[in-house]
Amino acid sequence: MRRATALAGVLLAAWCGLAAPAPAFHVDVPNPTKDKPQSKIWFAQGTWWAWMPVRGGSSIWRRTGTGWQRQTALDAVLAGLPGQADVWADESTARAVLVEPERLTVVGLRWDREAGRYRMDGRPTDFRMPPRSPKEKGIETATITRDTQGRWWIAYDWREDMWVRSWSGKDGDDWSAPLAVNRTKAEEDDICSVVALPDRVGVIWSDQRADAVYFRWHMDAAPPESWGPTETVDHGGLTADDHVHTAVAPDGTLYVATKNSVDTVGRPQLVLRTRDPLGKWTNTGYAVRTEIYQPSRPIVLLADSPARLFLLHSMYRMDHPVPEQSTIVWQAASLPHPDVAGAAPALLDAGSRLNDVTGPKANLRAGQVWIVLASDHKGDVYEAHLNSDGR
Repeated sequence: MRRATALAGVLLAAWCGLAAPAPAFHVDVPNPTKDKPQSKIWFAQGTWWAWMPVRGGSSIWRRTGTGWQRQTALDAVLAGLPGQADVWADESTARAVLVEPERLTVVGLRWDREAGRYRMDGRPTDFRMPPRSPKEKGIETATITRDTQGRWWIAYDWREDMWVRSWSGKDGDDWSAPLAVNRTKAEEDDICSVVALPDRVGVIWSDQRADAVYFRWHMDAAPPESWGPTETVDHGGLTADDHVHTAVAPDGTLYVATKNSVDTVGRPQLVLRTRDPLGKWTNTGYAVRTEIYQPSRPIVLLADSPARLFLLHSMYRMDHPVPEQSTIVWQAASLPHPDVAGAAPALLDAGSRLNDVTGPKANLRAGQVWIVLASDHKGDVYEAHLNSDGR
């Protein structure tokens, strides 16, 4: 309890000493940077981009020298599509899976060098789920990645299963049939995330019914329906909760930021789960819960040069009058052996319930500004910078 009390003091001092920033931009839907495993921003063409929901569709935003600007030339083609996006991007393309409770849409963008902007790359692909009963939750979230063979993969939760689909990219409608990678039913609010490793893709998911976290992989050269055995990442001790976010080091080490269900003052509330290149898992608790502060919604980001790991999450302040106040906190550690035991100072505090910090899917590169975004229930989006030295 002494360590928890000391940590609370560090956080409180950091919280009170951080000036409230102005929003970077605003959209007309609440909490636009959600959801937990998704990446909303990417760096390309010398600047940062964001894919955000708006009323009636999606929107693309560009970070300029005078602030974030909505790319209105894309509004017409994105109208009517779901807004909650997970984005994979390289220098010339961006592809997103967009989520609604009964619908997934995969959309591609390609950079037009002559016009100096993105254009739609092919036709959007829609997946409609069967009708659900009023008691059923529907899809909570989905993620997208591309393997070394150029095949696209999406993963999503639906009716207590974790599903994947894949597409070679050759024919617009040539998607594989949906495949459930879990062998036993999870809870309705469990989620998954798909991630690309050097020679395979993997899906990691929470299973609160079994009190476990699982991982299953597919070799890039194998047929889409051929999947390896299920790996148990951790089991027992209330280890599972529906919070999952991934990052991959150049050597193939997989880092996964998760939340557990321990929910006990003086105990770590978050878990960094690490899979080394040989397939060995290590689970390290961090972010101690206190009587005042409750950690939640963690993400993990990696920088290649210098090799560093960043852990960011929401910190709910429970002694504040309703509505609850929360801030975004962070910590940085050197790789390959990150020390995550230290305190996490505040990174973003808007004086409201700031939540859902999001970063890029790709690792942070030298020579660019390192940023993250977070948002609140009013639709305000805030920006914070990560310094390469971790301070």
